[in-house]
Amino acid sequence: MKVVRTLLVEEDYGKRRHKHRHKQRPYVYILSLLLIAAWVLVIWHFSTQSYQQQTIQPWLHKWSEKVKIGFALPDVQFTYGELDYSLRQRPYDFVEFIFRKSAHLFVYAVLAVLIYGGLRYRKVRMWACIAAALTLVAIIASIDEYIQQFSPNRTSSIRDVGVDLLGGCGGIALYMGVNVVYRRFRSPRRSSVKRK
Repeated sequence: MKVVRTLLVEEDYGKRRHKHRHKQRPYVYILSLLLIAAWVLVIWHFSTQSYQQQTIQPWLHKWSEKVKIGFALPDVQFTYGELDYSLRQRPYDFVEFIFRKSAHLFVYAVLAVLIYGGLRYRKVRMWACIAAALTLVAIIASIDEYIQQFSPNRTSSIRDVGVDLLGGCGGIALYMGVNVVYRRFRSPRRSSVKRK
């Protein structure tokens, strides 16, 4: 009789706990939607800025005056779009280009993680989450590039949408990798608690 009573109490406690969790979920989901909307607004705000507002070249010139490089730079060259970049011939343009594309990767990696994480929290299937996150990244990146063409001395390029998608893929892959590592570190603790 005691065993049955204990099982009923545990089942009732489990139901109440599940209901409590279910009540909290909409708030977390709304918070994730607000974070996504805020991040998209930040991205689009940067799209409206002119090249002069965003350039890091004045800072690079000041920094290079303080730090003297005592060796010849390697001759790294590549073409992106219609422009040629050379580390030796135009180092400031080269470094600024790398900085800008890294910023693209980071910004869209965060966006993809926010979308993916929000959908996974709602128990949506993993592949559906990935597809939805990357589709939204592509749409927002396309709008971002469209806005940029109206900003002074800025150009829009379909290549940048590709860079943004790479950032989204990288962000999701990193997020999933961190989750796997976290679960592996967490699972031995659970099993040791159960054994005790």
